[in-house]
Amino acid sequence: MKKLRIHQILKGSFFIMLLFLLTFTAGCGSDPAGSVEQNPSSGESGAGLNSFQTKDIYGEEKDQSIFQDYSLTMVNIWGTFCGPCLAEMPDLGEIHKEYKPKGVNLVGIVVDVQDQKLEVIEDQVKLAIEIIEDTGADYTHLTVSQDLIDAVLNQFDVIPVSFFVDSDGNIVSEFYIGSRSKKDWVDIFETNIKNQEQ
Repeated sequence: MKKLRIHQILKGSFFIMLLFLLTFTAGCGSDPAGSVEQNPSSGESGAGLNSFQTKDIYGEEKDQSIFQDYSLTMVNIWGTFCGPCLAEMPDLGEIHKEYKPKGVNLVGIVVDVQDQKLEVIEDQVKLAIEIIEDTGADYTHLTVSQDLIDAVLNQFDVIPVSFFVDSDGNIVSEFYIGSRSKKDWVDIFETNIKNQEQ
């Protein structure tokens, strides 16, 4: 049943995917080899998500304060049309539950629930919420704002992309391009926790 629903989601999201590709020049990709790109912002003063305003998937105002209660937060950029994004979301939901008590959080940014003017597309929001519920990825999911585009989203031409920020929203890791298994994500979490403690 879930496989059929995911197939329907992917088929029904073709127009949104095309719109997103034209708007943000980002596509869906998965690198099973687990390529990592160096973060061009890492290490620069004020680099990252330390000053932004947006809304979450439910329309509530959010800003960089969502990071302040955690020593580390992984940010995962995804889209409803992206098979590799959807495939890793159940694992990310489990990891979120396991690491949140340790002071490590997970936040998603869903890139295809708005039009070119960043106005919300209600059917796409409903689809994203359904995906979140079906996959158990029940952490905070942000929508796109101009602040987020300027800060980080304009640096990518493929999703999923993930990276870690500190409690101030400064990017403190490389960009992890493509989807991963739960084991690989756990290894990445542990490495970034150790790096943050040093």
